[in-house]
Amino acid sequence: VRDEIIAATSSNTIELLDLDLASQQSVHECAQAFLKAHSSLDILVNNAGLMSNEEVITKDGYELQFAVNALSQLQLTLELLPALEAASPSQVICVTSMMHKFGKLNFDSFKGWEKYSSGGSYGQSKLAMTMLARELAEQLQDRGVSINTLHPGAVNTGILDSYSAFAQFFLRRFFIAPEKGAKTSLHLAGLNPEVMPTGKYFVNCKQAKPHKLLEDSEMRGKLWNICCGYLDRSVTA
Repeated sequence: VRDEIIAATSSNTIELLDLDLASQQSVHECAQAFLKAHSSLDILVNNAGLMSNEEVITKDGYELQFAVNALSQLQLTLELLPALEAASPSQVICVTSMMHKFGKLNFDSFKGWEKYSSGGSYGQSKLAMTMLARELAEQLQDRGVSINTLHPGAVNTGILDSYSAFAQFFLRRFFIAPEKGAKTSLHLAGLNPEVMPTGKYFVNCKQAKPHKLLEDSEMRGKLWNICCGYLDRSVTA
């Protein structure tokens, strides 16, 4: 991918860092490698995500979808915060999913479900991601770092690999190409950072209404404190 970007842009400044979002140590090492090489960061796009048909517990002890889709993305953002603040006004773009609106929080499931459901776990992980982004946006609103979330659409990516061949056959006919799925991310990345909104949810390049739990500061705070405890960090950014 790096070589393709270099060929398309004629830029020789494209860098590649190793990152495994299923490992807190890998997230830490990636962030430290970036901070060692760069003093500022204008835009961070948290785009990676997965869906797992089977329950997997990471080596850190967390359910895989929650770890990758929510917890590690919070960790990466917090560890890169010094560079984001140095580039102020800067922004963080979190690619969530409309499925977060069907998610329910089960705080006892973060380290493993009593009864695992792939869809239930995915919806919860995206809800957690969206709530954490909103909470962080609240904390950073006076520090020049904007944080927004978005639904990219139903995109034909590797996330469909977890479905059966029969399901993939039909879904890939209706899902949009990754180039179209990137449209809202690119829209936010191109906005004037001086007037960038923060704590908002976007669909098709427009603000949309997210899950009602995003307005529940008590639930956001509870989730935030739990996740910061998992990351062994202060409960404030």
